[in-house]
Amino acid sequence: MEYAPYLFPVIGCLIGYSTNYIAVKMLFRPHKPIGIGPFKIQGLLPKRRNDISESIAATVEDELISMKDLTKVLKALDLGPGIDKMVDGFFESSEYNGKSEILGKINTTINAYLHSRVKKSVNANKDELINEFICEIERNVDFKDIIVKNIESYDLDQLEDIVLRVSSKELGYITIIGGVLGFLVGLIQMIFYLEK
Repeated sequence: MEYAPYLFPVIGCLIGYSTNYIAVKMLFRPHKPIGIGPFKIQGLLPKRRNDISESIAATVEDELISMKDLTKVLKALDLGPGIDKMVDGFFESSEYNGKSEILGKINTTINAYLHSRVKKSVNANKDELINEFICEIERNVDFKDIIVKNIESYDLDQLEDIVLRVSSKELGYITIIGGVLGFLVGLIQMIFYLEK
């Protein structure tokens, strides 16, 4: 009796598992290109790091957080108490008291009136201040650029660790599925071989 055909499923399983294992590892490794004749091999993440960073940043900016979202959040904030505290702090500060000797000589009623008017004025114009603040952010802050720089500041081992923390189960399943498919292919080959 010939035993070789019965090894087909085992060999198929080993080939399927090991090729998928290598494929998963090649998502991250090697970090630097390795030349094999005219061919160069490098892990997907190291090779396409810039493209991946740009793609993640674009997705975050377009789909996850936008200036519209930020605008809604800022406009929904109740800034009144914070503004009052800031104005009170200014009027009580040495900066105000030290730089305004003339105001210090004005009677207390006028000073209190001025304090109250500044509070009312700032509170009345807080929406305009928020809109101006948002416009400044839109003109001067590039969320995409910040995200790209943050992603690119990670070294490759840190990026690999992040990806593995998020998807280690799925990558493990891919490896196992490779073994299962290899086993099934070997089983089919064995059946065809034995039917001859």
